[in-house]
Amino acid sequence: MTSAGELRRRTLETLARPSYSISNKDMILLNDNANLFGVNPAVFAVADKFDFSRLWAYPSENSDALRERLASEHKVAPEEVIVGNGSDELLDITSKSFLNPGDTFCSPTPTFGMYKFYARLNFAEISEKVLNKDFSLDVQAMLDERAKIYSLCQPNNPTANLFDGTDVKRLLMEAYGIVLVDEAYSDFCGSNYLQDVMAAEHAIDVRTLSKAYGLAGLRAGYAVARKEIIDELRRVRTPFGLNSFTESVAIAALDDTSWVTETVAKMKSERAWLKPRLEKLGFTVHPSECNFLLCKAPLSSSALVSALRSEGVATRDCNSYPLLENHMRITIAPRPMLETLLAKLEHLIAGGKG
Repeated sequence: MTSAGELRRRTLETLARPSYSISNKDMILLNDNANLFGVNPAVFAVADKFDFSRLWAYPSENSDALRERLASEHKVAPEEVIVGNGSDELLDITSKSFLNPGDTFCSPTPTFGMYKFYARLNFAEISEKVLNKDFSLDVQAMLDERAKIYSLCQPNNPTANLFDGTDVKRLLMEAYGIVLVDEAYSDFCGSNYLQDVMAAEHAIDVRTLSKAYGLAGLRAGYAVARKEIIDELRRVRTPFGLNSFTESVAIAALDDTSWVTETVAKMKSERAWLKPRLEKLGFTVHPSECNFLLCKAPLSSSALVSALRSEGVATRDCNSYPLLENHMRITIAPRPMLETLLAKLEHLIAGGKG
């Protein structure tokens, strides 16, 4: 009998299944960069008036109400917006839309690993260009690849920095293929490359409501691009991708961003508070434009992250990335969570358990 393993597509033979899950929900989750400063009130506002009795009906095929709200927000046409089940769906369908087997995909590294995952799944040749030691882009090396798709996280995860605007704009203007600019963390620093993306011949601006908007559990993302590019993405996007409750909450969250503004301000305050305390414990902490800190641990980061997890605190080990030996990433959270983290770090480091 033929096994499933014998029938699977070739790319899966060397492709590890991505997983970010933490099975213990009682842990302090400082590992996935969600907004940990409460619940967006848009969730409760919509729940109070949402007609749950109509959940038997399919949602809008293309989330038209949300697309129109986003178009108004960004001063573009609704035809220049596509909504996805989290920004991950937009990354997935970009690869499906534009990559043929053997096409080159190019991104800097270290960066968000799912860009490469979707490209590999679609039989692309992967070309990663290691960032300079100061975490800046090697733009010329990227342009020399003449890739079908370039992915750029701005500001970048996990290095937490903004790439130089001149470098980003050069890539947008001179690249051979599609340039995907992922602005998942832009709400934390005010960065906005939408006008530059729309001015480029073939570029896509991808955004999410999972980070600053605090709606990671509802999975709402979107992309903005010229109509001809959005039309190509819509060819492969399945209908009914976003459920009707999520769409309603997303619209309400966009209509009142006061909670986002308030929690981003709290995050920045706590980020500034945490940095010197980590340094006092022997960490080297890099500058951050995001809701997390990247820091080099005084001991083995892999062992330290593992020990923290056994103590009920989840952080992200970045040791496997180029340039990031013994580095870990810590999501910024309310003070009590950070105090717990620091207490456990102090104990583990003093005991040499990292």
